Parts: sequence; C-alpha cells; structure tokens
Amino acid sequence: MPETNRRTFLKTAAVAAGAVGTGVVPHAAAQQADPPKPGQITQRRLGKLNTRVGVLGAGLGSVFTRSHRNAEEAAATLTRALDAGVNYFDTARSYGPSEELIGPFVKQRRDDIFLVSKSGWRDHDGFRRQLEQSLKNLQTDSIDLYHLHNLKPNRDGDLAEIERGAVAAARKAKEEGLIKAFGVTGHTGADILMRAIDAWDPDALLTVFNVNRSDAGRYEDELLPMAIERDLAIVGMKAIRHVRDADLPGPDLVRYAISLQGVHSVIVGLDTAAHLDANVAMATNFQPMAPAAMREMSDEASLALGGHPAPWERPGYIDGVAEV
Repeated sequence: MPETNRRTFLKTAAVAAGAVGTGVVPHAAAQQADPPKPGQITQRRLGKLNTRVGVLGAGLGSVFTRSHRNAEEAAATLTRALDAGVNYFDTARSYGPSEELIGPFVKQRRDDIFLVSKSGWRDHDGFRRQLEQSLKNLQTDSIDLYHLHNLKPNRDGDLAEIERGAVAAARKAKEEGLIKAFGVTGHTGADILMRAIDAWDPDALLTVFNVNRSDAGRYEDELLPMAIERDLAIVGMKAIRHVRDADLPGPDLVRYAISLQGVHSVIVGLDTAAHLDANVAMATNFQPMAPAAMREMSDEASLALGGHPAPWERPGYIDGVAEV
C-alpha cells in the first residue's frame, strides 16, 4: 500500500473505531472495561481470575533486559509503566536476568503488580525448583500467574506425561498458595494449545494474536473462542516482533490484538520511554478497531510479509533471552 494510502487508511480506521464503542461486533473487543483512572490506560477483567489488568502489559524479556543495565534503571521504567496503569508484568525463568532485575521493584510495589512468570520444565521436580527460584528472584511469597512455557507439538506430544509432571506441580503450588493461577503459553500452532486446554483445564492462556493471522487464522478463529468459552485469562504476545517488517506502526499492531474479542491484555517488550508512551497513548481510553479496518490491516500485513515464517516458527527457536 502506498504511504499516502496507508496514512488515509489508518486515519479512517481510527475514526471508524470511535464509532464502534462497546458494541458486540465480529473480531472486536466487547468485554466490559473499567473507567480508567486519570492518566491511566483502560483496564479489563482478566477472565476467571476476576482481577483487573491494563489492556497493555509489560513484556520483560530480552527487549527489556538489553535496555536496562541494573535494578535502578529497571525501576525507573517500571515506575513509569505502573504509574500509567501497566500493571501486568510478564517475565520467565528463561529470560536471562529479568527476574533478578525486577525483583527489588516487585518487592517495593508488590500490591500494585499482577505478577507473571514461567517455567519451561515439564517434569514435576524441575518445574517446582524453577518456581521456587522465581519466588526467590522476584522477592515475593506468591506469584499471581505461573505458566508452563512454550508448548511445542514436536516436543510435547505426551500431554498425559506432562500432566503427571509439571501440571501436577502447578496444581500443588496453587493449593499451597505459592501461585494463584496456572497457565499455558505457546506460539508454534494453535492445535497444541487447544489440546492442552482441553486436557489440563488451565486458568490462563498466553499466545500470539498477530495482525497477519498466524497459523491460517486458527489462533483467532478456533483457539480464542475455546478460551473465551472457558473464561480463561487471555493475553496476547508478539504483536510487533514479526509484523514490524510490514512497515506498520507498532501501536497499531498492538491495537489490533487488543481489539480482538476476548483478549484481555497484550504484552509488549518494554524498552524505551518513547515506545512505552506511544503504546500508553493508544491504550488510554482504548477504542477497538472496526472489523473492516482490522481486515484491511491484516491483508496489508500478510501481503507485505509474503508468507515468510515468524522467527518462533523456525526450527531451533528458543523463547528466551535471545528472542522474546
């Protein structure tokens, strides 16, 4: 799409979105939102967890750890985010120094943060050890949501074995109050996530809802309705990472994902104050995109990307400190 036409499209999309309001429309956000506090982003109920989080979440993986050298720098950015209503903090054991980097800030502002981390271990004892390490690193007695990290169909075919291992450990940790909720994450196909949800009945889902509709749209068209039906906490990720090559503004890519019916929040890598402020502006008094604008934006992104797979769809990809 030529630049002038693209600008016209985005302007039209913004106007059209304002007319959508909170009406139930295909592929548009219809969940009830709290009236935002002055200067803060819109919040939504986080599914069955029945708590409120900002529609924009803080991704604290490689983008964050590369941009912050110490706890003081991290605290300055996290304070800016939290003051804007970005209270969903997403980290993981595999995100290098992330947990340790944010730990002092979490201890200071624990009551204001919805805290999320993840373990990639599939066996019971390994998952438990990683959870205990997360608690230590994050300087807290409990974590609001702890995920089984990055389910893959070519590695995690035996869901019954994983249930006897890591899932059993997560359920025990919930009983003990070490975690308040257990979730699953993944971005290499909707099928493995649907199978896991059906088998394990988790509390939450973290996955990709990209404007180019990965996996032939199955994340949106099949996985999302399943998660909505079960009232899962539904959080999107990687809204920008691959699609930025389509030369579309980052806040518009995030806005697309937040506009999907049933998505409660979308995490974005937290690097610079400028990027944070741009996304906060988009998420303040949030207005979902109109369905026609979403479809046009999706078509434009898919055409620009030319079917090239995302990094996480390539063999050998590891979701950790190198790629988030």
